[in-house]
Amino acid sequence: MADTTDLKSVALLGVRVQVPLPAPFSERIILPQIRVLPDTVINLISAGEVVERPASVVKELLENALDADAAEITVELEQGGRKSIIVRDDGLGMNRHDLLLSVQRHATSKISSSSDLSSLSTLGFRGEALPSIAAVSHFTILTSDGADGWKMRMDGGILRDISPAARTRGTTVTVDGLFYNQPARRRFLRTQATELSWVERYITASALARDDISFRLLHNGNELFHLRAGQSVPERLCTRYGLPGDSRYVKSEGQSNGTSVKLIWFPDSRWNRKSHQYILVNGRTVYAGLIAGPIDAALAGPAGYPLLYCSVSVPPDEVDVNVHPQKREVRFRKPSSLRKAVEAALGELPSSRKSGMTFAPGTGGSIGPLRNGTDRRIYNEDLFNAALQVQSPGAVDTPGKAEQEFPIVQIGRSYLVTSTDKGVVLIDQHAAHERILFETVLSSMNSDSESGQQKLLLPEHIRLDAQEREQLDDYSTVLNRSGFEFHIDGETLILTAVPPGTFHGIGALREILRSLQDPENEDMSVREKVAAAAACAGAVKFGDPLSPLETRHLIDQLFSTSDPFHCPHGRPTLIEISFEELGEKFGR
Repeated sequence: MADTTDLKSVALLGVRVQVPLPAPFSERIILPQIRVLPDTVINLISAGEVVERPASVVKELLENALDADAAEITVELEQGGRKSIIVRDDGLGMNRHDLLLSVQRHATSKISSSSDLSSLSTLGFRGEALPSIAAVSHFTILTSDGADGWKMRMDGGILRDISPAARTRGTTVTVDGLFYNQPARRRFLRTQATELSWVERYITASALARDDISFRLLHNGNELFHLRAGQSVPERLCTRYGLPGDSRYVKSEGQSNGTSVKLIWFPDSRWNRKSHQYILVNGRTVYAGLIAGPIDAALAGPAGYPLLYCSVSVPPDEVDVNVHPQKREVRFRKPSSLRKAVEAALGELPSSRKSGMTFAPGTGGSIGPLRNGTDRRIYNEDLFNAALQVQSPGAVDTPGKAEQEFPIVQIGRSYLVTSTDKGVVLIDQHAAHERILFETVLSSMNSDSESGQQKLLLPEHIRLDAQEREQLDDYSTVLNRSGFEFHIDGETLILTAVPPGTFHGIGALREILRSLQDPENEDMSVREKVAAAAACAGAVKFGDPLSPLETRHLIDQLFSTSDPFHCPHGRPTLIEISFEELGEKFGR
């Protein structure tokens, strides 16, 4: 038996027993490997989850102001929020005791028990926002509950001072030097314009959720917008994006088992990204694929994504908002009811067709004012045909020529099928036209001549966001050389010419802006990126019908390019199946 000096008393399943220890362990001092982190480190970790950029700060402070029953909210930024963020409200305010508790982790007035999480009626509830923001900034709160006023100052989560101060009822939060104590995080912030665009989005979303409250945004001392209390959602969207007051909009609603969906969208105002679409669930801005997917399928198109507002009302106990650190996503307990409500709202929209939206009276839905009485986005099929024929070196057939060549058949409005003396050839019509346009645009860049442009009969107008304006400033020269002709008026780009053969002008330009930021295209030069993106957006699409003459011209032009077998991105334009392989498939 082992020496009792090497025995240790341990509890196994509730029974204490003596177990021998090897001699080395009985003599060694084992240091603990697990430790409790100090509060300063915990707050920094929590800040990493809650505070991602200046817009995250604004979002959390806006939610606090809304939960405090504010009637007026003002946000002031310097350098896109990188230097300073001030959020001022006239809400309930705090006394000294509540002020001190507000910067303690998980201290909140929003909930008191676990059951409250299943029926939240407030935007905030975790008690993490203020301590997380204070941990990564120079942080000041000036607040009053209408009786006494107090000012508290913190640096990097450390309390520096709290003292009486004068203020009317409400709260002012000042956040200076965001991430000053985390240089690596600060380096990951984007440009001033990009950070500002994110802040603008959160404030706009909050304003759409609460049209009874006034929202004002100032940047570097200039007022960017002021959405006044009492404006309707369409009025606020027009004010926010500088649209005429009589801009056309479409409104519809749908319901299913207690879930309701309200949809408002502007068919004439479209962007390359969905940053101008607002989906709110019970007043909270979120991303929800169950909602966004059907909306995109119904309303998005070659011209981009429309300016859109979608408000979803769900019984509080049927939605879980506690599934994402920044509350950007929610989980629905009855997704089928939500899906049916969304489908019902979309089903009430006026009729549409592939070539562009049209609005038929009496088909359901509500249509706002119409500026011109027509929809100028309807594509002209004759112009498309002419553009396609420009790409063909032999636009005029000689008598009897068609009978001397192998027939070409379009199947599924997506693929062209023909044959050679050795087998069957399947051609991807979009990839083939991409290759043709790609080389055309590159040629225009090299020649820098007027022949490299196709003038538009009617200029096309594109509303830009801050990031798109920056990109256009950087790449305007190469875009002009590629065949695009445009000028910028405020936030609107006016497009007057496109590369030859490009019939989706707006889509082509927006595809270029997206492609220039796509990491998958890093191996391509800027010219090649522009040409490839313009070709992708301007080429015929899956579903576009082609006549026999158009298919013949397309193939003729494809085989006059330098590489007829690959699109600009390296994917195949055609597949050939030999008669021998077909014979094997059929067991011959």
